[in-house]
Amino acid sequence: MTKIKSMIFLDGEFWLADEGLIESLLPWNLEGEGVFETIRAYAGRFFLLEEHLNRLQEGLKRLNVSIHYPKSEIEKYLYQTLQANKLKNARLRVTVWQVENRVRISVVAAEYRSSAKEQYQKGLKAIISSIRLKPKPNYSSVKSIHYFPYIQSFCKAEARGCQEAILLNERGEVVEGSRSNLFFVQKEQLYTPALKSGCLNGITRQMVIELSRKLGLPVKTVVVKPQDLFKAEEIFLTNSLIELLPLTQLNHRVIGEGKMGPITARLLKGYREIIKTDTSSQL
Repeated sequence: MTKIKSMIFLDGEFWLADEGLIESLLPWNLEGEGVFETIRAYAGRFFLLEEHLNRLQEGLKRLNVSIHYPKSEIEKYLYQTLQANKLKNARLRVTVWQVENRVRISVVAAEYRSSAKEQYQKGLKAIISSIRLKPKPNYSSVKSIHYFPYIQSFCKAEARGCQEAILLNERGEVVEGSRSNLFFVQKEQLYTPALKSGCLNGITRQMVIELSRKLGLPVKTVVVKPQDLFKAEEIFLTNSLIELLPLTQLNHRVIGEGKMGPITARLLKGYREIIKTDTSSQL
């Protein structure tokens, strides 16, 4: 069987990379300190690129990692990587990390196909992970390459037939999913874990909070306990790839009616309208 190769940007040059090199550049396989961003391209246009690049730079600043590439140059490399792989609908990961005194950068692209419509209706299954996250106050802008607890949690969830793991902090508060932020609905009120609990201030999380307020659905950022989730009428997960995807089973217990709820559906529709407007304006 032919091994897949793709063009990647690495340390100032483009390379034809095999699966081994690409795997070695996964954030959790890297040493040192650094951050990464996962960005989605729709029909050859990036969604919320400025926000991702701003967070990338803010995270590096907090970690005291210097980068010699301005945002405009990283944007150029992202588009070049997309075009070099002849992709339109894709996910791209840009990573900047420092090993000893050397700062490195990579951009990797792959085709991305959204989950089927049926998956959005029936939702995902998740478990609450036994792994506890350590507090990281004032680091909500850091999407760190120190990702092992998240990968470990996700793999354990997958082994139990689930598609996501929900992580708690050492105080037993809900933080986030292994690869997503979390929102839930109780009595038509929308909630999401507060940043002080340790969650990443996800780009999609921010967009959903802004969108919900525009739609007259204010969000409360609160300390969340696991029992709050089991009482929820709806739960959905967010990230740049999945957009908003319902979580309909948690620890083998059905949430709400076991399918996408009305508030999730309304927000997903509004979010996709923003995507269409934003990417169309780039043409």
